[in-house]
Amino acid sequence: MCKKILMIFGLLATVLVLGGCWPAEIGVETEFTSRSGGGTRVFVVDIMDDTLATEPITNPDDPDGTEGKGAVINNKHITGGLGAIQTWLEQYAPDFITVKPMTTSGYHRYFTFEFSFKDFDEFLEKYEALVNLSPTMSWSDFDADEKPKWVCEGGQCTFTESKAILEASLDWALDGIFNDIYDADDLADYVGKADISVLANYKLYVGDGEYEELQHFDADAIDGAGTGKVVYVTSETLTGTGQVPMAGWLIGVIIAGVVLVAGGAVVLVLLLGKKKAVA
Repeated sequence: MCKKILMIFGLLATVLVLGGCWPAEIGVETEFTSRSGGGTRVFVVDIMDDTLATEPITNPDDPDGTEGKGAVINNKHITGGLGAIQTWLEQYAPDFITVKPMTTSGYHRYFTFEFSFKDFDEFLEKYEALVNLSPTMSWSDFDADEKPKWVCEGGQCTFTESKAILEASLDWALDGIFNDIYDADDLADYVGKADISVLANYKLYVGDGEYEELQHFDADAIDGAGTGKVVYVTSETLTGTGQVPMAGWLIGVIIAGVVLVAGGAVVLVLLLGKKKAVA
């Protein structure tokens, strides 16, 4: 199973304590708007920047500050500061990816990139391209049940994908950013590529249906010898179902077909009426 080789995400659910690091929290939002599987996928990377804070950033795993886990310190680990991530994305993202301008809110920096697709075939094409950009994984490494699926029956459509392949579609960025702009000397021996990010939030919209799995603090969750930590996306399979409207052109074809059939029926009735009159 491909999950066994996804080493880059093997430790993503583990919070970094050493050095006050906190992983980049990645959110993925996907919307399907047509029965053909067209829509958009948006990635948002949320990183806390200690240089924007007026006081030490409280460790999210220790919101009360009673466990001595230390404040969050991220900026010092990246050559050129966190803003260098934006420059890297703009330079190395594939052509079909749109990189939005970096935004800030308080001490959070947000890096957003996205792609659109006219149908599910194009979605799969771009998805596969992202996975194949990884230096360690490829689309063919994954089983059929791990790859994305789009099924429409009756008035409903269902989208399904595995967490494993979704994470793999981000490795091109994680690997490049880690190897190109992270300070290797500063991180040596205690931080690796697997530790710099986590799949934190997942939102899926299929027509009028919605599925989401969002990060939250769980005071009862086991964290080392104690309890209390931030919980991220845990489901291995991500799926959503909803009523999805037909494309406008298809509705037009159906209406035109109905009109044509109705018109033909009227003509036939008139012809039959004339024949009877002549007889």
